[in-house]
Amino acid sequence: MCYYINMENKTLKKYKYQFNKNFYAVAIFGSLVAVACLVLNVIRFINLSSKGISPSFYEYVSLVVSVVLSIAFVVFVITAICNSYYIIENDFVLLKWGAIQNKLKAEEFKEIKLITNQNKLELIFKDDSYFVIAVSKFWQEEFINEIKAKYPSVLFIQETEAPSEK
Repeated sequence: MCYYINMENKTLKKYKYQFNKNFYAVAIFGSLVAVACLVLNVIRFINLSSKGISPSFYEYVSLVVSVVLSIAFVVFVITAICNSYYIIENDFVLLKWGAIQNKLKAEEFKEIKLITNQNKLELIFKDDSYFVIAVSKFWQEEFINEIKAKYPSVLFIQETEAPSEK
């Protein structure tokens, strides 16, 4: 997904972050475990109370911890899925991943590399470290073109396989 936003009277394009299948599997499984943990602890707490047993400090703490952690995990997954994208600014590329954001400074970019057989896009920095850009294949070309337009000094390389595989 790619869409435009208006930030401070300038139109910027948001490139939706593309999660892999493993993330969705962990998110679904983790959310199910979180909800099950929450339900089981609430049921345990209600059973203790209905039997006339006063819950101990441990029961209160375990209930509060299970509620807080379960809700926090589900909120984290939902915000990550709904609010993860890239924005290409003049001085940096902003990666927003849920509540976490990271600015990749344009002055540190050396090249952008598309490895076609893996559908992998890498942003390589001057210190030879790299950052994998997870944007939909459908929007990759537009993303690359915008990077090339905003940062003309960044070299674009297209390869069929990663150098470590040769």
